[in-house]
Amino acid sequence: MNDPIAPVSYSVDTAAPASGYSPDQIRKAVRAGDLPMHFPSVNGRQLAKGVILADDLRAWVARGKTERTAA
Repeated sequence: MNDPIAPVSYSVDTAAPASGYSPDQIRKAVRAGDLPMHFPSVNGRQLAKGVILADDLRAWVARGKTERTAA
């Protein structure tokens, strides 16, 4: 049995299908500060590509209301 390894982080484009939201919605959440973007470093140099931790993505989705309210 070969179980796929669960990702520890996502790019904006891979976070979208994992969460069910569009890349644009993911970007908006990051810009609003609702969804943290992490920038790891290698040898003390920060990488340019940010990632969204899987736990942060799950928490962001879970923080949503359980029912849609009228605007």
